[in-house]
Amino acid sequence: MTDHDKNLPSEPEDVEQILEQQAKLESLMKEKFTKFVTIMFTDLKGSTSIAETEGDVVSRILMKEHNELVIPTIQQHNGVFVKSIGDGTLSYFDDALDAVRAAVTIQQGMDQLNMSQKFKTPILMRIGLHSGQCIVEKHDIFGDAVNTASRFESSANPGEVFMSEDTYNALSDKSEIYCRFIMKSELLRDMKGSYNVYKVFSNPREFEHDKIESNSLDSAFVGKPTSKYKLILIVLIPMLLVLALTLRDKIVDNIRSDVGSRSIFHSIKMPE
Repeated sequence: MTDHDKNLPSEPEDVEQILEQQAKLESLMKEKFTKFVTIMFTDLKGSTSIAETEGDVVSRILMKEHNELVIPTIQQHNGVFVKSIGDGTLSYFDDALDAVRAAVTIQQGMDQLNMSQKFKTPILMRIGLHSGQCIVEKHDIFGDAVNTASRFESSANPGEVFMSEDTYNALSDKSEIYCRFIMKSELLRDMKGSYNVYKVFSNPREFEHDKIESNSLDSAFVGKPTSKYKLILIVLIPMLLVLALTLRDKIVDNIRSDVGSRSIFHSIKMPE
């Protein structure tokens, strides 16, 4: 063995050193680049129809209107606009309530755009929100939480804002925005487990109507989704009425039949 070989660290020590350096690097990465944020995905629905029916110039005007609404709204609510993805956007917020405020403001802006009738085809936006730990870089954001937020957006109907229970729990003031649990769903494809989905209402007329509807139908089912129990009531009540009427008719028929077949001797016991 040469003097050079004697100076080299043994093989197990090399592995331990590498693992130790890797652990330090991962800890440093987590401390420096990982943050708990609320991610927002938006997606514009109807732009393809406009391009097909009204032409490329009108479609370009739509995207200009979209960018002038969405990007400044994100920034005004302390959000970071990350990038555009097709007809949609990706952004994140340090405060969950800021994210929800931005989503509501965007939907209200879309309502005003449709009321202006600048476009023949109604323009609707889907928005998804989810809060979690992410790797935040200067010009991008990565992690499972980003994928989950994307699935919430794709699961929402045009014109709706869906958010996860993690975002709901992260709200510092739950009374400011009208939102409620609507369903437990496994609609997030390729992802394990089910998710509690909350809907955020942006139109005052819409949430006033929802309050009336949910109060009348869900008084016995606090915190449960309206649509599920509405369906149960619609199906169950008529069935119970039919069953009650059927039983009543059978009882009446039996009484009449019994009365007709019995004589006075069946009714009165003769003295011996």
